[in-house]
Amino acid sequence: MRIEHLIDCEEHLAAVANWQQAEFGYLNPSVTMEQRRGRLRESLQRDGLPLAIVAISEEGQPVGAASILPKTITHPHLTPWLSTVVVPPEFRGKGLASALSLRAASEAARLGFETLYLFTPRNESLYQRLGWETFERSDHNGLPIAIMSRPTVGAGEPSANMRPSPSFRQTV
Repeated sequence: MRIEHLIDCEEHLAAVANWQQAEFGYLNPSVTMEQRRGRLRESLQRDGLPLAIVAISEEGQPVGAASILPKTITHPHLTPWLSTVVVPPEFRGKGLASALSLRAASEAARLGFETLYLFTPRNESLYQRLGWETFERSDHNGLPIAIMSRPTVGAGEPSANMRPSPSFRQTV
């Protein structure tokens, strides 16, 4: 297993867009698939925001993705944001979401950011195990969300009780 920048495996852009729409489309129903693909095309870079990363299996199949965005719909004054961490159901339970989140924090540190933000309607405990702290609770379109932050220093290290599965190998 390895995590790459989307620009290095652009052939997976459509699959990532489909996953994002299926998993997160309810948060902003007005976003079309073409808009989602366009946003991912804007993420085809290594040295700026927005930026997208993809987890790739040993067989070369995409198995998860995440993005780092300069702003989000809840707090546009804070930057950057971990966004759309998505792992299709058939690949869950292997530490991929954790690895993608930690790699995103490492990427944010590499780009010079000291803190990375996120909001989540349902995975607060996962992110807490990875070193994120809830600093606010809010509501987005009637949905309660936790707004969290994490220092990017030491971003590659999960807490002792949250490690990727033994079969996971992250390469840069």
